[in-house]
Amino acid sequence: MANSYTLLANLRAGQCSNTAEVRLLRFWEARNINKGGELMSIEMLLIDEAMANSYTLLANLRAGRCSNTAEVRLLRFWEARNINKGGELMSIEMLLIDEADTMVQGCVPAVHQRKFRERLTEGSVYTLSRFDVTRSNPKFKLTDGPDSILFNEGTDFEKLAATARTIPTEHFRFRPHGQILELANTSRQLPDVIGEVRAIRSTITDRLPGAQRVMLTLRVERYFVVHAQKIEPLTIAELNEFVLSAEPQIIEFLCTAKVIGIQLDDGWCYIGCSLCSKQLIREETSFNCPSWNETNAVAELKYRVVFSVSDPTGTSSFLGFDKEVAKLTNVLASEAAQIVGIGISAHVDTELPRTLTVIVGNTYTFQLKLTDFNFTANHQTFTISRMFAAPEIAPTPSFAEAEEVPQPAVSQTVTRGSAANGAIGSREAAEEEQFAMEESAHKKARVE
Repeated sequence: MANSYTLLANLRAGQCSNTAEVRLLRFWEARNINKGGELMSIEMLLIDEAMANSYTLLANLRAGRCSNTAEVRLLRFWEARNINKGGELMSIEMLLIDEADTMVQGCVPAVHQRKFRERLTEGSVYTLSRFDVTRSNPKFKLTDGPDSILFNEGTDFEKLAATARTIPTEHFRFRPHGQILELANTSRQLPDVIGEVRAIRSTITDRLPGAQRVMLTLRVERYFVVHAQKIEPLTIAELNEFVLSAEPQIIEFLCTAKVIGIQLDDGWCYIGCSLCSKQLIREETSFNCPSWNETNAVAELKYRVVFSVSDPTGTSSFLGFDKEVAKLTNVLASEAAQIVGIGISAHVDTELPRTLTVIVGNTYTFQLKLTDFNFTANHQTFTISRMFAAPEIAPTPSFAEAEEVPQPAVSQTVTRGSAANGAIGSREAAEEEQFAMEESAHKKARVE
């Protein structure tokens, strides 16, 4: 019996006279804050040989707080930032994989990032314990499993110098052509593709019209084209010039402009169906929804706001629908006003709610979606697909004197493959003129 030890897993309630061989992981004082910090006990964490060699697999995780230990490799990590709040850090996201080739996405909330950021090294192996298991986000999934790992204030994430386990150094989620077509425009999965690059084209090097993008032609099971597009920022003048001179197409642009008014010729909302949001037809004593063929549809107010906007190059009209405007104001149209009456006598009880009036005078970055209609003579507005506050930029410092004035560098002009070249060229000319004025001011300051 001298060499016989009990395992912690075999303990039962009551006083134990057996001997256990354990390692003291950590200890701390538990004090009573209601009694002036009086010491109540010293708490500790103990582990024995059976627990030290026992690791849980990522595939066996279940929702809730997990006290088990997993040995994982950190494949990669990145920052998740909120573009609607000036790039504010929301979390550090990561991909973890274990010896069973199970990959799980992990998340370190911004409040805990200082504790873990310096420990993160892509490719290293870690022990992970005391974390939360949550349901993974159903959109833009990078893993196949239903769960994700959330770090908390008590999570242990320790790097190992070496490991006896064989843990993969990479993991790919390849999908065949048919499955990629099924996932297109669903925003559900971010799969991997393997194929032979047969051609590369660019709107910059090949002088193709439209926003900046690179187009790859891949040979997988058969030929198909993958588009990777960077949305190009345009001024209002460039936007107007583009729709006048380019071929009809579906394309998106960014435009930063100031809201100078709200056009009320057609009101700021409409009476829509609560099920499909389509505009209802007013009958004598009811509302009719043609989409659902419902003769007594439930009515609900929906935003349809035409913003008058301007920037230093011109003015325009941007159209915002219910979803985008509600995100901006944080108020539903049905909460901002009420429908008075029913059928042909129905009307809204306010001309313009305050939630919209406070928008006037503010500057926003608009993501605009252009369709074939915008390239016709009848178009009057550009439809907003996203709308967020423009980031504040610190003013550029000015200097009254300079001992040495450098000569301006000769700018290299790259011809952009866009139908808005005329408007863009005028902007570059204005920038050169402004540069010349600033250079003249520097020289004058030096002489004085």
